[in-house]
Amino acid sequence: MFMAHPMDPSNQPGSTPSTSSYTPPPTPPSDEDAGAGANTAVPAASVPPDPQSNLPIPHIAPTIVTPPLHANPPFNTHQFFVALEKSFPGPIAANLMRVSRALLVDRIGRVRRDALTVKDLESQAYLFKAALSELRTETSLLTRNETAAMRTATSSLRREVDALNGRMKEDVATLKHEIQMEVDSRKNESKNDLKKLDIEIEELLNKSFVNLGELRTSIEESRWENMRKSVAALTGFLFLIVISMELFVSKPKKSANPSAPPPKAEVLPPGAGGAALGYIASVLHPC
Repeated sequence: MFMAHPMDPSNQPGSTPSTSSYTPPPTPPSDEDAGAGANTAVPAASVPPDPQSNLPIPHIAPTIVTPPLHANPPFNTHQFFVALEKSFPGPIAANLMRVSRALLVDRIGRVRRDALTVKDLESQAYLFKAALSELRTETSLLTRNETAAMRTATSSLRREVDALNGRMKEDVATLKHEIQMEVDSRKNESKNDLKKLDIEIEELLNKSFVNLGELRTSIEESRWENMRKSVAALTGFLFLIVISMELFVSKPKKSANPSAPPPKAEVLPPGAGGAALGYIASVLHPC
């Protein structure tokens, strides 16, 4: 005796027969049935193929154990009613059975509406894996593109840096060469200036030595000339003195006193000789 509830989906119109009735799982075969099947049926893999035959080897499909499809959980209303009838009266047991069946149907419907099945989970996992692989592919592609762009930019920057480094080296080498040339030219100019200054100093010294020699020569000449003039003047003065003395001695005196002594020669003072010599020199050489 099966009693149906009005909220049972199996009583709804358009419901499938798989949800209205419960199909018990198949019973596993016993050892006797397995032995009998082994004695009566021979698998195809145990028959060896004929080596002289040209037929291809038959393909043996692998045995895949599939889980049973989704089925409603078993609920024997009659057995449940009988168990309740032992403790409660008939109407109360029937009501309890109906309430339990309604709660069970409601919970099963809620689970079917809200929960996910294995297929849904597998489909969601497949979609998630597909989206993850697509995202990974896009990320790797974007990373590769960015890496290629960065490598291109880095290589261009490296080339620019190398070119700038070469230009800087050339400019520094040219500047060093120009500075070295200027320093060398300045050194040569300073050496030439020092040589010119030494030559001018030597010329000035030579001229000074020549002028000093000429002055010394002129001084010597003027000294010798003065000595010669003074000797000549002294000689003439002495000669005049001697002549005057000779004339005064030899000339007879007109005086009446012949026994009178001769006149004494006047002696000049010590400084009068130089003055007399200067006077004689000025008379002899008026220039």
